[in-house]
This record gives sequence, structure tokens and C-alpha cells, in this order.
Amino acid sequence: MNTAMIKYSSRHGRQDGVVLLVVLILLLLTTIVGYQVMETSSLEARMAVARQGKEVSFQAAESIIDQSKNDQNLLINAFVAGLSNSAWPDSTAFTFVDDADLAGRVEVRYIDEVATLGNDLVIGNPGLRSLHFEIRAESGRVDDRFNSQHIQGIKRFAPKLL
Repeated sequence: MNTAMIKYSSRHGRQDGVVLLVVLILLLLTTIVGYQVMETSSLEARMAVARQGKEVSFQAAESIIDQSKNDQNLLINAFVAGLSNSAWPDSTAFTFVDDADLAGRVEVRYIDEVATLGNDLVIGNPGLRSLHFEIRAESGRVDDRFNSQHIQGIKRFAPKLL
């Protein structure tokens, strides 16, 4: 055999091992990058779910407050409880038709009679008084940790009792 042929075949054998090592290193780097991309995607998905849960609970608490503002029975019960010096009357449970897992409760408290500058001074006391209430609403899912609590004050006019 020719010596040039022997040198070529021995050099070619050593190159096969180097190529294998380079390919294994590239495969390892690709695996690490792929794993990091999966971790980032998983984290972003969890963050999106958490944000959605907080938003739903926030909107549910706001909805409970809006419904409670116009519920005359809640306001009357809170007024009567406030006259008897009860801090907060019993809470009222709320459920949502569209989402069975979502629930909430509301408490309405009578604070005091508020001076009504516009009615008392300008109009000359038309026989109305301004009552101040505080509404506290909580909402969330039964199996969820994203609960929301909102407190809002409202003012309602009522006839003055003689």
C-alpha cells in the first residue's frame, strides 16, 4: 500500500471522534436552550392564569357592590342595625349564574347621617336627610387563592322623621 493512503486513513479516523464530540456538545446546548424556553413559557402561562384569576375576582367584587347599592332591603337592615349600635350586620352571600365556582359576600354598615350642604343650605331643608353607608364586598373562587375585597361608601337620601 501507499504511505499516503495509510496517513489519510489514520487522520480520517481521528476526525470522526472530533465530529462526534462537537455534535454531542451542540446537542447538549440545544437541549439546555429548549429546556429554558419551556420553563419561560410555563412561567408566563402561570402568570397569565394568576392575572386572570385576580381580574375575575376584582370584577366580581365590583359587581357585588353595584348590586348592593340598589338593594333597599340591605340598606334598611344596615340602618336598623346601625341604630342599635351593631357594627356590621350579617353578611349576605352572592352567587353568579355564569360561574358556579365564583362566590362572594357583602356586608353593609350604616355609618351616620351626613350634613347635606346643597339641600340644607341652598334649598332650605326640603325634609330629606343624607345617610352614609359603607359596603364591604369579598369575592373569589372556592378552590382559588385569588380573592378580592372592596369597600365603598355610598350616600342615600331618606325622608326626615319628625
